[in-house]
Amino acid sequence: MEETLDQEKLVEEIAKRVREIIELLGENPDREGLRETPIRVAKALLEMTSGIRSPQPNIKVFSLKENGGSSEEDQIVLVKNVSFSSLCEHHMLPFIGKIHVAYIVGQSRKVAGFSKIIRIVNYYASRLQIQERLVEQVADAIMSSDIEPKGVMVIGDAIHMCAYVRGVKDKEATLTSVATRGVFKNNASLRNYVFRLLETPKRSTLL
Repeated sequence: MEETLDQEKLVEEIAKRVREIIELLGENPDREGLRETPIRVAKALLEMTSGIRSPQPNIKVFSLKENGGSSEEDQIVLVKNVSFSSLCEHHMLPFIGKIHVAYIVGQSRKVAGFSKIIRIVNYYASRLQIQERLVEQVADAIMSSDIEPKGVMVIGDAIHMCAYVRGVKDKEATLTSVATRGVFKNNASLRNYVFRLLETPKRSTLL
């Protein structure tokens, strides 16, 4: 299939194949409840994999030196509870959870825009994915960004529908994955400090 297919054509081509799957499952794709399903599924799949066909979002950088600031490097910045959903590449079923991103301000004393960290998480989640790779990609994107951090730590915790609704059908199991870069890699006390920060009250108890 040509890579230059526009969105409308992609929806049409995917919908054709979804219709075939419905028929192979023994259903009637022309009955009222399923008539629009192929189009809906096609649009949903394209939305959930939009990161494959999009450029990585830029990370907006702010300087702590502005307005005569005398801030020191080594400040820890933690973005907690970033909700995400992704499609497991093994079964194309969702895994859903939270990602936490911590980084240490570097010598350039630059920080990232809050929403940009969330956009990076969503970008790498919007594709056929595995959780272990997801946290690695988010960590690499932030570590190599213009904020020039001394280190990055990304923690993911999610429920996987491939184990929830099929196979072992475990309703309680979750998967936690951790990626570290820079000074976090060989500094257990720093990693433990981030884990302690994650135990602080949630937003609902702060307002």
